[in-house]
Amino acid sequence: MRAPGFATRNIRLKGLAAVLAAVLWAGVAYASNPPDTRTVSVAVPQESASVAPFTLVRAIPDLVVRVSGTREHLNAFQPADLVVSVNYTVIRQAGIQALPVSVINNDRDVALDNPPTTITAEVDRVASRTVAVTVDYSQHPPPQGYVVRNKDTAPRDVTIIGPEHQLATIEAKVTVNLATQKTNFQADETVVPVDAGTGQRVGSVGITVAGQRQTSVLVTIEVAAVLTSRASAVVPKVSGSVGPSHFLEAETVSPATVVLNGPQDLLNALDSVATETISLNGIIGTLSVTVNVVPPAGVTASPGSVTVTITVGSIAQPSPAPSATPAPTPSPTPAPTPSPT
Repeated sequence: MRAPGFATRNIRLKGLAAVLAAVLWAGVAYASNPPDTRTVSVAVPQESASVAPFTLVRAIPDLVVRVSGTREHLNAFQPADLVVSVNYTVIRQAGIQALPVSVINNDRDVALDNPPTTITAEVDRVASRTVAVTVDYSQHPPPQGYVVRNKDTAPRDVTIIGPEHQLATIEAKVTVNLATQKTNFQADETVVPVDAGTGQRVGSVGITVAGQRQTSVLVTIEVAAVLTSRASAVVPKVSGSVGPSHFLEAETVSPATVVLNGPQDLLNALDSVATETISLNGIIGTLSVTVNVVPPAGVTASPGSVTVTITVGSIAQPSPAPSATPAPTPSPTPAPTPSPT
């Protein structure tokens, strides 16, 4: 059957027009949604059970995969659509290994661009070691005037499980904050495995406490005040008032100073120390009395008592003004006796 004449007429020109139309359509379509590539990071499965009887010396970093597609499809792409699997069964000895890896793409709108087929991992045999727990408070020691007298943990030892060649340099450390602690400290604290040389945390090991998979121990620390001594002036403490027409003339203390013993922070705030209260009521003249020194709680004084001498003076009363002496009364002049004629 022959095609109609209009269909076969100028066939080459019509074919060229169709190709040009297709090219123009593709240009317009890709101008608004051009093809592109993008890299994404995907977590590598590395459970201990999958690697056993070996263990990873350090965690395997995320796998970087490049995907390609249109810009619209890449914007809608989710890294969770990529599934990574590692063949750990090929491990036969400790050391650095090149392990087969496969990446499955569950998004049909994008394609993987030359995905990796191997990853590098360092593995070692699993071993265990029992170490003593150390308590570290060097970053936050007790406040000034206080020190640590004793420290302990319950239990005192833990078991570290991890790469055999790393265990020899690993310590089990508990870090506590005593910056505001003025009394004994007791709390459950987390045990952290750290490298003895660098002090950095080691993430490739696990810890068991008393056979249980846990990471905390009971920490008990005895915090005590630093005891010191210093000389301090003694100030008599008086109450009441002296007798009428008298005044408090002087106070003397013997000895004038005593030695105070106690926590450093308390003594630093003491410029003087008082005695027991002495009553001044009715005192006339001089009174010597022995009284105890009264330091604040937690502080003792040596000697514990002093002699206080109180002198009371009298207010001089003005003497009365002398009375005026009366003028003498003149005696009468006798009349002359007349002589006889």
